[in-house]
Amino acid sequence: MSNLHSEYMEAFFGVELYKKFQDVLGDLENIEIDMKGISKEVGRLGGELDKEDRIGTAKEMRAATYESAQQVKDVRSFLDFYFSQSQELSQVILERDAYMLLYQIYQWDFNDVRDLRGWIRDFKEVCKTIGYRPEDLLKLDNLTWHPVPEDVKIYPVYAVDKHDYCLCGGDCDDIMHIDEVREELEENGGKPLKPHKRNLSK
Repeated sequence: MSNLHSEYMEAFFGVELYKKFQDVLGDLENIEIDMKGISKEVGRLGGELDKEDRIGTAKEMRAATYESAQQVKDVRSFLDFYFSQSQELSQVILERDAYMLLYQIYQWDFNDVRDLRGWIRDFKEVCKTIGYRPEDLLKLDNLTWHPVPEDVKIYPVYAVDKHDYCLCGGDCDDIMHIDEVREELEENGGKPLKPHKRNLSK
């Protein structure tokens, strides 16, 4: 194992990550306060100050701005080291995102089917990134507890919102009003227009 890798592993596992993250949040709050203070000082420079006060205020603002920039650099370095360069941690974070999206999907409030489609798209993308098969985790037959009318399930339709718009199509990515779905089914003799394939992998 190289010295560089050993130093990296020691640095990565040698801190309490949650505590470090809390510290970084505190740093960001301090930067916010400092920048608001600088903003007030800028306002003073536009007022009636004598030359000595103006020069002094400008120097203080320059020093405060530089210090805030250094704090931002430290925060950026922390985020880069612990969240970008670590494949292990990135995997954990992405897995957490996948299960949070699953929770959102299954807790959908039926208000707007476009929300559901967006979460499913995001879920599929996260699964692609971490090498999961979305169909192993997301069961389209039981996507929501609100029942889909039996006569449109075959289209296929996976969910219907309170405005009667449906999430449908072979890739679970189309949106149609339920009346349009029924019209197309009627025109096709009650059969789906395409083979009933449920593909979440695309």
